[in-house]
Amino acid sequence: MPKLLAVDLDGTLFYPKQIGKCISKKNVKFLQRWIDSGNKVVLITSRGYDFVLKLKEEINRDFDFMSSTSSQIVANGQLVRDLAMPKETLKTILNDINEKYQPIAFMAATKSSQLTIKPLQDVAKFIMFWYKIWDIFQFKYRENSIVDAKKFDELIETGKVCKVMIFYGLKKNKSKISKEINKDLRDKYNGIEFSWTAQVNELTPLGCSKSEGLIEYCKLMNIDKNDVYVVGDSGNDVSMFKEFYEHSYCMKHSYPAVKKYAANVISRVHKLEKIVLKGEKHETN
Repeated sequence: MPKLLAVDLDGTLFYPKQIGKCISKKNVKFLQRWIDSGNKVVLITSRGYDFVLKLKEEINRDFDFMSSTSSQIVANGQLVRDLAMPKETLKTILNDINEKYQPIAFMAATKSSQLTIKPLQDVAKFIMFWYKIWDIFQFKYRENSIVDAKKFDELIETGKVCKVMIFYGLKKNKSKISKEINKDLRDKYNGIEFSWTAQVNELTPLGCSKSEGLIEYCKLMNIDKNDVYVVGDSGNDVSMFKEFYEHSYCMKHSYPAVKKYAANVISRVHKLEKIVLKGEKHETN
C-alpha cells in the first residue's frame, strides 16, 4: 500500500533554513523520490493558504496540504475544507486573554487575507518595529503581514477568521508560558481549538488540530492509519504524534516537552528515506 508522509514546515521541512529557497535540496530530492515511488505527501502547517501554494514550484511534484493548522484542507488539488471560528466566541476569548495574560500582540488571518497584527502594549510598538526588520530578512519564508490594530478589529468583527496567534514575547521562557497558558485555555473554553508553538498560542476552529485534520484527510483519501508517517517539531505537532505514535518523528532540535510525545527522533526530514523506504535503523536522541 502507498504510504502517506504528513510533514510540518517551519523547523521541520524548512530545516535547515535556506536563503534563496524554502526547502533544502536534499529534502526536495527526498520528497520527489517518495512521491515517484507511488507514495503521497501532505504538508500540514499553521502558515497560510497562499504561502503553501508557492511551494509547488520548489517541490515540482503534486502534493496535498493543510493550512492554518488544518482549517483548510486541499486534496487532489481541490479545497475540500475551509472553516472559520465563531465570531462572538472568538471575541470573548481574546478579551479574556488580553486581560488575564497581557500578551504583546494578537495576529489573525483568513484564507484570503494577509496576517494582520494588533499590538497590545506600549512595549509592543518597539517589538513590532524589530519584527518588521526581522521579517524583511526572512526572504523566501516571509508571509504577507500588516501591523494595523483597526484592521485587526475589523477582521475579527466581519472576517472569516481561520487562525489567531497570541504572541507573548521573544524570551526563551515565553515558550514555557505559552505551553502553560495553552492548557488553561483548553480547560476553560469550548468551541475553539488551542495549540502552542514557541512563544505563541494558536487558535483555530474546533476540530482543526493537526491530528483531526489528518484523520479527516485520511478518510477522504481512503488511507489506512498504519500507512501514515508524521514529522514535526512544535507543540502544535503533539496531537499528530499522539494519534500516529508508531510512525511519529520529532526533530532532534525540538523542545524536550515536545520530543517526549514522539516515538522517534530525526535530525533532517530527508533521513526518512533510509528509515522508511530502506528500512534502516532509526536515529536516536
